Amino acid sequence: MKKSDLCAARQKLLVPIADYSGAFGLVPPPTPLFVPLTGMHNELIRAHEALSALKTLTEQLPNPDLVLRTLDRREAVRSSQIEGTHADVNDLLAYEATGSDEGLPPDVLVTLNYVKALDHGLKKVRETQSVTALSNELIKSLHAYLMDGVKDFKGIAGEFRPIQNWIGGFKIYDARFVPPPANKVQDCMNDLESFLQYTPSEEDQMVVSIVLRMAIAHAQLETIHPFIDGNGRVGRLLLPLMLAAEDYPPIYLAGFLKSNQKLYYETLVGVQLQEKWSEWVKFFATGVEESARESMLTAKALLAVLNRWQLAVNALGLRTDSAINRLPELLIANPVMTVNHVKTQLNISFPTANAALSKLNEMGIVEQTDRQRNRTFIATEVIALLDKP
Repeated sequence: MKKSDLCAARQKLLVPIADYSGAFGLVPPPTPLFVPLTGMHNELIRAHEALSALKTLTEQLPNPDLVLRTLDRREAVRSSQIEGTHADVNDLLAYEATGSDEGLPPDVLVTLNYVKALDHGLKKVRETQSVTALSNELIKSLHAYLMDGVKDFKGIAGEFRPIQNWIGGFKIYDARFVPPPANKVQDCMNDLESFLQYTPSEEDQMVVSIVLRMAIAHAQLETIHPFIDGNGRVGRLLLPLMLAAEDYPPIYLAGFLKSNQKLYYETLVGVQLQEKWSEWVKFFATGVEESARESMLTAKALLAVLNRWQLAVNALGLRTDSAINRLPELLIANPVMTVNHVKTQLNISFPTANAALSKLNEMGIVEQTDRQRNRTFIATEVIALLDKP
């Protein structure tokens, strides 16, 4: 990171790195509550309109958790793939269903950790129903879940870094960006925590919108880079949690960010080095709008699949409380299942669960894998929806 790469205001924030002679890191200024909004009003308005439309749709769903659980898994896959993992949605769901990584990419554990971190974060936020849940302790716990059992992680899971890191380049002197020294991280994160817990007062003449705050918080956390590894995933995990803290349904931006990965990094670096907030916020707001609309389309498509399955199963003329009649809803939320999984979830016997899945296999609703061990049944229509670019 060359000093000449930084704007004048950020050049003043450089400090020497103790263990690297001649290297400098950037101590970011306090998290800004406001940033210049020139040329981005339309994007912010459309983002909020899409968020409101998603909230309305979610409130109308008979069981929104079925759809949201499925979208959670897709987000875990996409966000992890930004960091270079190879496990796909089918791999993740098979691993969850069987507990075995037989025949699966070795990094499927990393993706499942993302699911666990997201589940944990949403639970904590919903318990509190307040922005006060968005604390440093929560951020550390997200990181602890992400790094649990990851063999090549060299740090301490759930702890801010005690050493220097950098972004891009094999050596710190070739880095694209150098975050603050380790001894500055706690103060920077305390400031970010205050920002995350922002609540407008009656005296405020202007309320800072949730979309703008999400954009600012994500950029600030990536600038601080508080962990040795996992910063991008922690930063993306925070976004649905910020929405949930204010009673919005979570939306997931990893698909948009992955599809626009080059621009994602470029606009982030623009903030880190040049304080180019306009480009970043405009890009981010567009991502919120597109992601919210994608979630709505996917939710409607999943419900259409569920309705078609239910009609097909009802035509069998069996009791409404029979196992096979209860399976379609379970499959929407868990599109890869084992007989044991169905047995446990529906509290039925193994032969009953096996017969129900076998019947759905005959009907073409699920497909049975040809594995000798960990036999699974896959709702391929759901997987196809989740795998759409």
